[in-house]
Order: sequence, then C-alpha cells, then structure tokens
Amino acid sequence: MRERIKKILIRLIRIMPLRDDIIMESHPDFAGNTGALYRFFLNKGVNQRHRIHWALHSGTPRDGGGGLPANVDTFYLDAHGFRQMWKRFCVLYRSRYIIDSNSYIYKRRRGQIRLHLGHGMLMKITPEYHNADKIGELDGYLVTAPFWQDVFVEKIGLPEDVILSFGYPRNDVLTGKRDTVTSLGRYVMWMPTYRQHRAHPGKGLADYFPYGMPEVMEKGQLLKLDRQAAEQKIRIYFRPHPAQDLSAMQEVRLQNIVLADDDFLRREGITLYEMLASAKALITDYSSVYYDFLLTGRPIGLTFGDSREYFRKYDCPFTDLKENIRGFYIESFEDLLQFLRRSAPEDGQAEEDLDLKRMRDRYHQYTDGRSADRIYEYMKNQYGFDGSEKEDIQAWRER
Repeated sequence: MRERIKKILIRLIRIMPLRDDIIMESHPDFAGNTGALYRFFLNKGVNQRHRIHWALHSGTPRDGGGGLPANVDTFYLDAHGFRQMWKRFCVLYRSRYIIDSNSYIYKRRRGQIRLHLGHGMLMKITPEYHNADKIGELDGYLVTAPFWQDVFVEKIGLPEDVILSFGYPRNDVLTGKRDTVTSLGRYVMWMPTYRQHRAHPGKGLADYFPYGMPEVMEKGQLLKLDRQAAEQKIRIYFRPHPAQDLSAMQEVRLQNIVLADDDFLRREGITLYEMLASAKALITDYSSVYYDFLLTGRPIGLTFGDSREYFRKYDCPFTDLKENIRGFYIESFEDLLQFLRRSAPEDGQAEEDLDLKRMRDRYHQYTDGRSADRIYEYMKNQYGFDGSEKEDIQAWRER
C-alpha cells in the first residue's frame, strides 16, 4: 500500500513544473567543493534568485549549526518521520539543479541538471564508490586538469563528455594570498587517511598505528615528536580522517600537537582550506589533499611505509605510485623527524621542490583561484542559470 501511494505521488509531482531551486550536498555539510561554491553563490546573490536546499547528513542541526541566510533551507538525506520525508520528497522532485560532492543524489525526473563536484582527485580507487553505475546519471563531473579525463573514463567508466576540467572551488583559497591565518603561529598540517575505522574495525589495515599517525608506533615516539615541534617553535595540527579511531591519542597529554577537528575550526572561525593555505608544510599519505596542497608550492611529506599493504585493499590509479606522486617519502619515525626539520626551518622558508612544481603542472590546469567562477559561468552559458541566456558552449569554452 505504501509503495502504491508513493507511485501515485511521483506521478502527480512530475506533472508539476520544476522550480529553479538548487540542491547542494557535501560531507561534512557546508564544506568541500560544494561549500566553497555555496559561499561564492552567496557573494553573487544567487540565493536572492534561487532557493537553495542543503542536503544534510545525520547529526547536523537543521539550521546548519549557526543560522541560515535568506532563501536557504535544509532537509535530511536520511529523513525520519512524515514531515521530514515529505520535505525531502518535494525538494528532490521539484528542484532543477543538483550539486553534490560526496553522496550521490540521483536525478528524479527529466529536466533536472546534476553536477558532481567530487570529494578529491584520485589517490586510491574504492570500487563500490568509484564506479559509473554508483555515480549515476549526471551532466558534469568536476576534475582539476585534462590529465584526469582518461583516468575517469577508463578506470571509473564515466562518459568523456561529462568531464569538466575547471578546477576545485575548495582550492581557490590555496592559490591566493598566503598566511591569512596568523593567529595560529607557524605550523605544519598532518592529514592522513584512516588506518583503523572507529565504527568498523575490519575496514582498516592490520598494521596498527595506535595514534592514527603513520610511523608513530609508541607513546615515547609521540612525546618525542611533540618535543621536536617545541624545539622548532612550530605546532603540528593533526586533522584525522573522520573515521579514524582516536581513543589511544586522547589519553596522551600533548603541548604542540593539536587536534584540528571540526570543533577546533568552529572555535577558531576558520575553514580547513584557509588553514591549509597558511601551513608551512603538509604531511599526508593516500589522501586527495596531496593534489590540493601542490598549489601552495610548499613541502609535502608522504607516509608511504605501508603502501604495499594499503594497495592490497584499494586500487591505485597509477602503475607506479612513487613515479606519479612525488614528495619527501616518510617510511620510518626518523624520516618523520627529518621532514619536520627540513620543511619548517626556524630561519625561514624551505627550498622550492622542482618535483612538486612538476606535479602541480600535471594535476592542475588552473592556478588562478577562479574555479568557482568557472562553474558559475558554465552553468549560466550552458543552462541559462541565474537568469542568463544560453550561449554556444563551445564558443564559451574557447574564449
């Protein structure tokens, strides 16, 4: 009976015209590429002409945690109860534009336009997430350079004509003025992917890094790392993957290694990418943040010590990882200490790494900080978005 009613409602709502509303999604909510494009839209006054609906994941307050601008509202993807479910149903079937970047929000009816802005360029491929059937029908899939077209067509199965090489909106802040976050002093960012999943232990790696920090195996090493940061007059801001089990780390008192989670960012009133833009260096591993940070021209340390084990669990887009991902390879605790000494010297900036510059030129077509602008102009010219007239899109691309 319930399915019957649903089918009747779908038939009825499909008779109604689409509204020029916009659905936006990211994880965490209001973050990443969609969050950066949303802030660009607000600056352009797009919300005065289009209603924006944020698709929230569970746990986020209905007002986004801090109130919402005019003509912006929210709905829950995992709606519960009749009112929430009805609102989700109406938004999904009546909105013309869908802009997602983490969850896949499928089209419900003809005439809808969907752009997927991506969660990051590929360092690893997760088959149950990175495949064309799972991604679903879309009109545009955002990448940062033409290099990625063959990867997404051949390895993921996307149609060639949906690949949009406009750059990532979240990276626009990385290409502009540096050191905009001055209240935190000199610091290095550490952003690993997870090794132990806090909710699903079987999803992680057998080689256990108890603090979520690759190559830090013992409490004594963690304390030594904290002391070295003090000696270099820097802080290490540790941004763990949201799935990482941090129970062991929370038991150790540290002075110069600081957990830079979402609560920390809210307290400081900054975004993650504003914080990245001011970092002296980055430590990461198989995370897409590697490609993003290339835009800063600053040192990158890569904890690749468990790469063989890691890529037994995940697919890699490259035949030879180290040939395609350059940086300072960290494969022991001593390597980690050496990278810190080299990348954040007390007497100034680290030397330019020409390998990193070569990687930047390969993986980024644009370094002008105008990726959000390109998406906005594309939507105007291709779809008549925001009250514009459609234009010959090929002529626009060639301008």
